[in-house]
Amino acid sequence: MDLTEIRSVLYPEIIVLIGILLTLAMSLFNSSKKYVPGLAAIVLFTASITAAMNFPSAESKTILFNSFNHDALSIYFRFLIYGASFLIVLGSSQYLKRLESPSEYYPIMLTASLGAGFLVSANDFLVFFVALETLGLSAILLASYARLNRGSNEAGIKYLINSAVATAVLLLGISMIYGLTASTNFNEVAMRIGQLAGSNLLSPSLLALISICLVATIGFKLAAAPFHNWSPDVYTGAPTTTTVFLSVVSKVAALGFAIRLFHFVFLTQEMALLISVLAILSIIIGNYVGVIQMISRGSVKRLLAYSSIAQAGYLLIGLAVFQGRSVAALIMYLTVYALMNTGAFLALIYFEQTTGSDEIYDMSGLIKKRPGVVIAASLCLVNLAGLPFIPAGFIAKFYLFSSAYTSGLSFYGIDFGLVLALVGLIGSLIGLFYYLYLIKIMVVDEPSTLVKQLDDKEPEGNCLVKLSLYLSVVLMAVIGIFGMDLLRGVASTVLRALN
Repeated sequence: MDLTEIRSVLYPEIIVLIGILLTLAMSLFNSSKKYVPGLAAIVLFTASITAAMNFPSAESKTILFNSFNHDALSIYFRFLIYGASFLIVLGSSQYLKRLESPSEYYPIMLTASLGAGFLVSANDFLVFFVALETLGLSAILLASYARLNRGSNEAGIKYLINSAVATAVLLLGISMIYGLTASTNFNEVAMRIGQLAGSNLLSPSLLALISICLVATIGFKLAAAPFHNWSPDVYTGAPTTTTVFLSVVSKVAALGFAIRLFHFVFLTQEMALLISVLAILSIIIGNYVGVIQMISRGSVKRLLAYSSIAQAGYLLIGLAVFQGRSVAALIMYLTVYALMNTGAFLALIYFEQTTGSDEIYDMSGLIKKRPGVVIAASLCLVNLAGLPFIPAGFIAKFYLFSSAYTSGLSFYGIDFGLVLALVGLIGSLIGLFYYLYLIKIMVVDEPSTLVKQLDDKEPEGNCLVKLSLYLSVVLMAVIGIFGMDLLRGVASTVLRALN
């Protein structure tokens, strides 16, 4: 493969890499620092559009010594990663001005996005590990970026320690895979494991241990129970722009890699059972503690952290079943989730940069001062709950649960497909409480002291975060009302690349 073809495949990553170098250089000079947020947003928007332009004519091929995949799965997930990062950066500039050296935040964000892009395209465990660490170390820096804030420092340390443990577990799994197959390339690993299994030379206990290591790593990146303990504290202490990045982009990257791993390398019965258990635990714990958080009148950011744990459980349903229909439903729901969860956090960013608070009851009566923001945030919340208003979330969740219900997935004589569908449905009903209660607080309750102090005239610095919020909601509305068939077609195209 010549350099021209390599460049054509890696155009999005080349654009982001150039953006990293330019934003880093510009952040060194006071005269150019103010242009860094705009440049970062342009870079990510260009990278996402460049990735999308390759999608209709995507040919499945590998480059860089068979270590980097270029197929519909890689292209679409890179589009999601860079597109979600663009929305985050677009709505972050005013919020980040409160931090020390805000311009240096953007090259780190771009580096994390680049790592995520390589993660979903990896065809080799070494490339996967380097991409994972690029994403993980950048995320640690982003979580601890507010150096003068004790909560941010704590978030960075907790994420570092938990990430180090997850990395050690992952390396244990990779080392065992290499010991079995003498290779780290996905295609060769899959072939040799198949040969060993066919010859009855593969130890079931060793295969189970490898499965545990890989599933634990994916569970950590998704903040799925029981690997979720780091996420509420990290999400709460980190700058909210980092929180939404971890909640959306990190999950997209982890699921993109998981789909590739389970299809091209191996998916054992043990892995499917473990993922099913993780899905059930995440849905139960995320929704239960979310209700407790709402009753105790805590932080909106912490509430959305537990919401993200429950949402990870819903996403894991499609991964546990791992049939054509369920993977398509997973891709559809993940796309909608990226928009509705980003929108919910952008609304929180708007409120934080306006009032300095993220407490639930400080948002009381916000509709009387900022009706547009409240309506947009409410639409994101009802879609997270799975209600049929702008029915993107409802339709995607229906496809996800119905694919599990009809899957016939069974372990030890128990119909786990039915169990997953029922747990998902009950969890969604429980989640209605805290999603709708938060809307009730913003719409029905009397304005809080902080809301009363808001100026009737919108501050000039809030226009970009509102633009990003409204853009998320408009895209979600277009998909929900007009584009679900198109999204289903996109998911089918991705599935064809896997066959």
